[in-house]
Amino acid sequence: MIISKKSLIISILFLQCNSFIYNKNNVAFQICEFNPQRDTQEILDLFEQNWHRLVEGNDKALPPFMLKYRSHDTNPENFGSLYFKIIRENDQLAGFAAYYLEKPTTGQLLLLAVGQNFRGKGYGTLLMKEAMRELFTLGADHISLWTDPDNYHAHRIYENLGF
Repeated sequence: MIISKKSLIISILFLQCNSFIYNKNNVAFQICEFNPQRDTQEILDLFEQNWHRLVEGNDKALPPFMLKYRSHDTNPENFGSLYFKIIRENDQLAGFAAYYLEKPTTGQLLLLAVGQNFRGKGYGTLLMKEAMRELFTLGADHISLWTDPDNYHAHRIYENLGF
């Protein structure tokens, strides 16, 4: 699935960390940058709960490696190139998006995960919009992603965003 910058006519909500937004149920949430000390274990727990949707194969060393080196692969030239956006609700990790520039003008959404207790609140869409905004700011003019063919909830998010 690919979306181009030109086709992104939707408004993208830009949220700063520490700016609280209240959803329709008056639940406080925020989108912020990855903080290794705060977020690593919670992201690893979310990986474990959603392994079949997030990772091909059984390489349990992959998520900790990605978080430690902020890289989508083991090439040292790519260390530090993987970006994360975190969504927190009442100081609990609700979900995250991981993305990178595959080429100077090609963004790649690598991972999108929302915890089961936080689904249905629009958090996946908010994370996608923020990841897309940042990729376009970094120079991407189109974004691609891969998804599990059976992940219908993710498909709905992607299709609503123009993928």
